[in-house]
Amino acid sequence: MEGDLAYFNIVEIFYLLSRFRKTGRLIIKEKGSIYISNGKVLHAETDNSEGLEAFFSLSMLREGKFNFQPDEIPSVNTISTSLSDLMDEIEIKNAELEEFKKDLPPISTIPEKSNKAPKTEKVALKKEDWKLLILADGKKSLGEIIKASPLEELDTLKALSWLFKEELLYDPEEKKRIVKEGVEKATHFLEIFGEGPWMESIKELVKDYELEDTISLTGKKVTFLRKDFPLDLEKTKSFFNDVMNTLEEKATETLGKLLVKRKIKEIYESGNTV
Repeated sequence: MEGDLAYFNIVEIFYLLSRFRKTGRLIIKEKGSIYISNGKVLHAETDNSEGLEAFFSLSMLREGKFNFQPDEIPSVNTISTSLSDLMDEIEIKNAELEEFKKDLPPISTIPEKSNKAPKTEKVALKKEDWKLLILADGKKSLGEIIKASPLEELDTLKALSWLFKEELLYDPEEKKRIVKEGVEKATHFLEIFGEGPWMESIKELVKDYELEDTISLTGKKVTFLRKDFPLDLEKTKSFFNDVMNTLEEKATETLGKLLVKRKIKEIYESGNTV
């Protein structure tokens, strides 16, 4: 058996190997190996680790070629955990991975090191954090940093999430991206729902934030009137959050929760930005 992890993930592979009680070595090219006997995991190894650490490191991979060599057995057994428990742990780690991804900007972002003072008086940087800070040279994209990281993917994303939260790294294009996405979502809303009582509420928001010379609402379109957005980053976030929350609230009052909830979900998923 051979294939590509981009199309056939580790959980699916082990479902088959366990179901048919296979014995042998699952080789993930240039990454490591996992040995099983009668469908049970016995041992895992990479260049830098073995046992459970190696198993989870290999199980989190999203790309790479693999093949299964039947009847190969390990020289040592390092794993006694049941396969079902291992699969449960993989699901937990995958959920953590997705949560950390939500804290990060798009992978095309080129992060920069911040010149601002840290949020807290003392910031304890671990060796892993320093490695990622060195990689963030103002030229590499977030995706390139993740790929070049010497850490496992989960540890890399966890460290990057912390660095962004502590504002040691930042996205120099974040405000521009928020404005672009905010205008697109609001426009998409109006294209779906048309004009309604929500228009007056949004105009009030524009007035409250003193953006009359910046944003125009005409028909089913939100138009940005100037090159720069006058609010700082936090107020920009607050404004566009208020816009979408107000649109959803007013539409729900008029059209009902079920219809609006489904349509709002389409708006967010179409941009794939949330």
